[in-house]
Amino acid sequence: MSVTLHKILVVDDEPEICWIMKKILVEKGYEVQTAFNGEQGLEMAEALNPDLVFLDLRLPGMDGLEVLERLKKKIASLPVVILSAFENINAAVRAMKLGAYDYISKPLNVDEMLITLKNALKTKQLMNEVKQLKNQISNKNRHYFIWNCPAMQKVMTMVNKISQYDVTVLVLGASGTGKELIAEYIHKNSPRKDKPMISIDCSALPENLVESELFGYEKGAFTGANEAKPGRFELANGGTLLLDEIGNLPVSTQIKLLRVLQERKLQRLGGKSEIEIDVRVITATNVDLKKSMLQGTFREDLYHRINEFSIIIPPLIERKEDIELLVRHFIDRFSRQFDKPVPVMTPETLTFLQQYTWPGNIRELMNAIKRAVVMAGDTITLEYFPKEHFENKVVEKPTEPEAICGRGLPIRPLKEVCQEVSRRVEKETISRVLQETRWNKVKTARMLKINYKTLFNKMRELGI
Repeated sequence: MSVTLHKILVVDDEPEICWIMKKILVEKGYEVQTAFNGEQGLEMAEALNPDLVFLDLRLPGMDGLEVLERLKKKIASLPVVILSAFENINAAVRAMKLGAYDYISKPLNVDEMLITLKNALKTKQLMNEVKQLKNQISNKNRHYFIWNCPAMQKVMTMVNKISQYDVTVLVLGASGTGKELIAEYIHKNSPRKDKPMISIDCSALPENLVESELFGYEKGAFTGANEAKPGRFELANGGTLLLDEIGNLPVSTQIKLLRVLQERKLQRLGGKSEIEIDVRVITATNVDLKKSMLQGTFREDLYHRINEFSIIIPPLIERKEDIELLVRHFIDRFSRQFDKPVPVMTPETLTFLQQYTWPGNIRELMNAIKRAVVMAGDTITLEYFPKEHFENKVVEKPTEPEAICGRGLPIRPLKEVCQEVSRRVEKETISRVLQETRWNKVKTARMLKINYKTLFNKMRELGI
């Protein structure tokens, strides 16, 4: 098996230095070429595409700093190690600012040279790996969504249209439907795709921290503000800002947010000057904002400002045509992730998954398949899914007693049936809110408008 040698280019006007370095490096297994002036070095670098360049600063004609600058413009990722006499340290420092990897002093220390070379090549390898991973992630991101149903086709048609235009978008949908992925898709397909996308979960921050996170603060603005800090708006400047769960934003902050969106200017907390911003804002929520406006917890003027275009993502229960596609996608994905053979799902298991209500939507489906892939061998059967999936089937509206009781069975008392349905609905509601709050019981109790002890007792009573 052939081994690819690292190609090294030495650019130095002293033939003795070039000869010594070439001899040492060839003995260590490197392929080495030499050049005696800057023009020749540039030509050879372009022709050879070396893995690293040793570059002397003092060269006849074009000096080392100019050679370095031209090299980095042509091959930005090329590591360049500067060779510098002790009295030329200042120039070596300038070379570092121009993008040199490191410098070593003359007369050469062989051990130092070899260690620097090894570290530089390792750094280049890691950078290449990071670049490959980013490309892989980017390629995966092109396939955010898997759908076949007409409802999602309408959503994606609208998303593709509005991505190109700099309008504020409101993404609506239940928890787990993929609101954040829609926002990322819009950003990556917009003219701002090369600029940052910054997200903030408005429900995850205490009320007293929301403003400082959004708008930033100056040093001394409050106790503990030991240095100035830019907010999410500034960090997203030129790009996109996602305000996730905007329905939970405090009313006091909503007023300031409206002003920033209208004027495209902000003031940091404790600041006196205004900062101009150029940010596309996308908002997302699973809260009924119209209901919140009636209750006085969301400003009507802000609603109309963020709702230039709205996108409603259907829940998974309305996308039954997509469940088989999503199941197969997640099985393949997690089989690769866990380096396991791809298991086969039994037809009855797939049928059951297509009939389940999926209150947690795609996130719940993804987690269920992940668990099944981990637990299963060659075949995925119903035994690999949590019991809650068997208990939470769609409650069809009964049209006759038999629909509730079952044909041929005695009709149960209406009161008993109502109690059972009420209990089931109560369990589904609490389970759904717990999933939305990631099992934060304090927040769940607040959203359900009950106290913590009542929630605890209900969970125990309902077997949650």
